[in-house]
Amino acid sequence: MIRTLNILRFLSTAVALLTVCTLPLRAQDVDAALLVADSVLITDDERLVATGNVEAYYDGTRVFTDEIIYDQSRDELIIKGPVRISQENGDILIADSADLDSKLENGILRGARYVLNQELQILSAQTDRVEGRYTVLRKVVATSCQVCDNGTPIWQVRADRAIHDRDEKQIYFRRAHFRMFGVPVLYLPRMRIPDPTLERSNGFLVPKFVSSTQLGFGIKVPYFITLGDHADLTITPFVTNVTKTVELRFRKMFRRGYVELNGALSEDTLLVGQNRHYLTGYGTFNLRNDFILTFDIETASDSGYRSNYGYSGVDRLGSGIALTRVKRDVFFQAELLNYETLRDNEKNDTQPTLIGNVVYERRYQPKKIGGELRARLELHAHKRVSLTDIIGRDMSRVNVDLSWRDEWTLAGGLRFGLTGQLGLDSYAVSHDSTTLGRTSSATPAIAATLRYPLQRQGASGARHLIEPIAQIGWAGGTPSTLPNDESVSSEFDQSNLLSLSRFPVKDRRETGVVGALGLRWERLHPDSWSAGVTIGQVFRDRSDPSFSSLSGLSGLTSDTLLALHYTAAWGGTIQARGIFDNALEPIKTEARLIYSRNKLRLTGSYVQLKANAAENRTSSVAEWSLSGSYRINKHWTASANSQYDLLTDRFSENGANLVYENECISVGIGATRSFAKSTTLIPATTYELAVSLRGFSTGGSGKAARRTCRN
Repeated sequence: MIRTLNILRFLSTAVALLTVCTLPLRAQDVDAALLVADSVLITDDERLVATGNVEAYYDGTRVFTDEIIYDQSRDELIIKGPVRISQENGDILIADSADLDSKLENGILRGARYVLNQELQILSAQTDRVEGRYTVLRKVVATSCQVCDNGTPIWQVRADRAIHDRDEKQIYFRRAHFRMFGVPVLYLPRMRIPDPTLERSNGFLVPKFVSSTQLGFGIKVPYFITLGDHADLTITPFVTNVTKTVELRFRKMFRRGYVELNGALSEDTLLVGQNRHYLTGYGTFNLRNDFILTFDIETASDSGYRSNYGYSGVDRLGSGIALTRVKRDVFFQAELLNYETLRDNEKNDTQPTLIGNVVYERRYQPKKIGGELRARLELHAHKRVSLTDIIGRDMSRVNVDLSWRDEWTLAGGLRFGLTGQLGLDSYAVSHDSTTLGRTSSATPAIAATLRYPLQRQGASGARHLIEPIAQIGWAGGTPSTLPNDESVSSEFDQSNLLSLSRFPVKDRRETGVVGALGLRWERLHPDSWSAGVTIGQVFRDRSDPSFSSLSGLSGLTSDTLLALHYTAAWGGTIQARGIFDNALEPIKTEARLIYSRNKLRLTGSYVQLKANAAENRTSSVAEWSLSGSYRINKHWTASANSQYDLLTDRFSENGANLVYENECISVGIGATRSFAKSTTLIPATTYELAVSLRGFSTGGSGKAARRTCRN
C-alpha cells in the first residue's frame, strides 16, 4: 500500500493518512524538504521511513537514494545506502551514507566523492555540510583527471582537510601534497584554488618556462589581481641571469566601454645602464547618439626592446584618439595621431609625427534628378618636430567634394553610368622655402562608364559572367607641384580602376583626360568552385610625376593590373594581385592562400616589391610566409609557421608548437628561431613550455578533451 503524508502536520504531531493509491507517495513541508518515494511508513517511535526511488528536494538541493529515515525528535534525515546529492549550480556529492538535517544544509557524509561542475572531483573519508554554504572534507584526494581501473591520475592533491566555500567559490586545502603520476613533488601547508565555476579571483595563473639565447632561462608566473567587479591587474615577473623584468596588464570594463593596457619594465645586460620599457593600450567607448570613441597607445624606450623580448617586431609605433559616427547616410570621424619610427634610416624629427584629421561625409538620394549625391568635407594637418627649412616642413589642407552619380540600363542590357564631381582644395605649407605658403584650387571632373554584362548558366548549375568595362573621364587643372608627403605610396587595384582620382588621399588629384579599360569574368556555384579574374589598364593624355615608377600608374599608359580569386568546395581560397609592365615583368605581386577543412588549417602569403626611394623602400622585398595547424586528435594539436626571404635565399623566421590537452592538464611546448639581421630584430632562438592544470577556473575547462576509460 502506498500512502501520501503531509510532513507539516507530522512535525506538529498531527499525523493523518490522506489517500491510498497506486502512485508514488509524496510528502511535503513548507519549512522542510519535499519528499518523493515509492513507499512511506511511520514507525512506532515516530520515524518516517521512505524507501524505493527516494528523492528529497529543498531550496535547489536534491537527494537521490534508496532509503531515507526521518527522525522527528532530532529533525534529522538518516540516509542509508548509496546517496547522490545534486546542487543547483551543478555540483554533485556521492556518498556511501549520510546524516543530514531536514533542510539538507548540515550533516555528515561518509565515503564521499564531491564533483564540482563536472570537472574537479574530491574524494574524502568523511564530508560535513555546514549551513548549506561550506563543505568540509577530511582525508582528501582531489583531481580533475579521469581515473580508470584504480589507476593513478596524472596529477592529484592529497590533503588532511579541504573546505569548499560555495559563496566565495574557493577551495582551501590544509597540509596539501601535490603529486604528479603518484610521485610527491610539492608540499604546501596551506593552498587555495578557485572552484571551476569562478570566473575571476586573485591568484596565480598558468606558469610559462622560457629559454632564450638572448634572455637566458626563466619562469613567468603571472599573478592575477581583481580590482572590483569590472577591473583587474596581472603582474608577471620574469628573472634570469640576463634580465629582471616585470610585465603588467590592466583591464577595465565600463558601462559603455573597455580599456586594456599592456607594458613591461626591464633592467638587463643587453643595454647596460638604461631602464627599458614599453607600453601599449587601446580602448573603445560607445557614446550617445551612435558616437564611438577609441584610442591606441604605443611607446617604447628603445628600438630593440620589444623585439628582444618577443613582444612585437613592429618598427613604427602609432598612438591616437578618434571619435567616429557611422549611420546609413552619414559618416564622421575626427582623429589625432602620433607616430614614432624605430627604423635606422628614419629620424623622428624629420618624419610627420603629429597628424590630425577630420572627415564628414553625407549621402543624399535626390528624387527629382535621381542617382546619389554626396558631400564630403576633410580637414588635415601634419607637423614635424624639426624647424629646419624643407626637412622640417609642416602641411595642412581643407578639401570639399561634391559628387553625383547614377547608372541606367540601356537597350540590349548595356549599363551606362555617369559621375560628376567638384573638388575645392586649400593647402598651406610652412617651413619650406621652395613652396608657396598657401594655395587653392577647384577641380571639376566628369566620367562616363559603360559595362556590358553577359551571363549564362551552364549545365552544372554554375553561373558565368563576362563583363567588358570602359570609362572615359576628364578632370580640370594641372598636376600638383606641392611636396608629396601623404600620397607617397599609391596602389593600383580593382577598387580604383574606375576612380576619378587614384591617389590615396586628397593632397593631390588626377587631372586631364583619363580612360580605363577592363574585363571581368566570374564563375559562381554554391556547391562547387567559384572563381573570378579582373584585368585592367589606365590611359591618360598627360603623365603625373606624383605617381612613382612602381605604383603601376606612372606615364601615359599604366601597367597592366591582373587580379584573381578562387574558392573551392574543399575549403581552399586563393587571392592574388599583380601589376605587370609592357614586357609582362611583374612590378608588384601579392598572393594569399587560406585552407580550412576538417583538422587542417593553413594560411600562406607571398609578396614581391622592388626597391623604390619615392616610396621610402630602400631595398627590394620578396618573401613568402606559411602558417598552419593540424588537430591530430582531440588531445594533440600541432602548429608551425615559417617566413622565407627569397632575395637572401634563407629563412627569416621559423616556429613550431605542440599542445597536448585532456580533461585535467594542458601542456604546450614551442620553439621560435628568428634569423633577421637588422638592429631592431636580433637573431634569437626561444623555447617556451606552458603547463596548465585544468578543473578549476585558472586552468580553464577540459570538458571538450575529456578521455574515456575505453581509450
